[in-house]
Amino acid sequence: MGRKAGVLILVRKGLDLQVSRQFQDREGRYLFLRASLEGQELVLGAIYAPNVQDKGFINTVQRLLHSFVDVPLLLGGDFNAVADPGIDRSPLGWTGWGPGGKTIPYFCDSLGLLDLWRTLHPGERDYTHLSRAHNTFSHIDYFLVSPEVFAWSQDATIAANQLSDHAWVEMTFSLVNSSGKIRLWHFPRDLYDDPAFLPYIRRHWADYCQDNLVHMADPILFWEAAKAVLREFVILYSSHKKRARDARIIRLERLIAVERRRAALQNSERGRTSFFDITSGIKHYCIRDTRNHIVIINFNCFVLLIKQVKCWLGCLPRPAPINEFEN
Repeated sequence: MGRKAGVLILVRKGLDLQVSRQFQDREGRYLFLRASLEGQELVLGAIYAPNVQDKGFINTVQRLLHSFVDVPLLLGGDFNAVADPGIDRSPLGWTGWGPGGKTIPYFCDSLGLLDLWRTLHPGERDYTHLSRAHNTFSHIDYFLVSPEVFAWSQDATIAANQLSDHAWVEMTFSLVNSSGKIRLWHFPRDLYDDPAFLPYIRRHWADYCQDNLVHMADPILFWEAAKAVLREFVILYSSHKKRARDARIIRLERLIAVERRRAALQNSERGRTSFFDITSGIKHYCIRDTRNHIVIINFNCFVLLIKQVKCWLGCLPRPAPINEFEN
């Protein structure tokens, strides 16, 4: 991380990632990891390019990445440049570092990379950056991938602009040599404070007991089977809850995506102002919802801490294990 820039590569807990080499610059403009991801060798890269013409930067990145010709590349980030000025910017204007918007095509050609979103959505107009200062839309955020990574890819989408002037680009891919490692299941924490969950799981527990009276003579068999059954009901409830909770956000994201494309295609001051007003309102809602969630989490943690201290002091009986449905 530098003083003016910084990039991160976040890896979901539980993924089998083994990093063998790491490269980064002092300004925080790029980070490259040569690694094994679920048994597949590749290079993961994050790039935040300068928003002014800097041939030294792109040449340095190219020289570095040319040393990884033996493994697939998966690069993502803010390149601060459009690949095709005719469709990647509204209204037409400045193209980014490099003359005439040729930098991204040249960068891809020199390393044998593909613009994942553009390859899957040829000719489509959508944008990842909204500039209030210049009142413009532009597509400057990319996943640039080797043909091998493209073969693993299933989809690429541009998400909504919620809390930033950038919309992130999402990609979905499946590794050919995935290790298939079994991951542990954990009881969803948000269900501890869900008043509707306890009656739900009690009802299914009663049904299970009624249907398996014959197995109660063997407590081990009865409980081992119960854990599997109850876990399925917990997963079902949690998935339904998450879909309901995310429904409003999904509707807002779709509204943002539609209005973003509409405002860019209309190319009018009124359309862009209307879109900025929509995103500002949604940003306020998301920040408020996040703050409320953080307050609830902190309060619950404080309550649990007080209860634990009382248990240590002998004021309360020790509670039952938390992950009672966990294998």
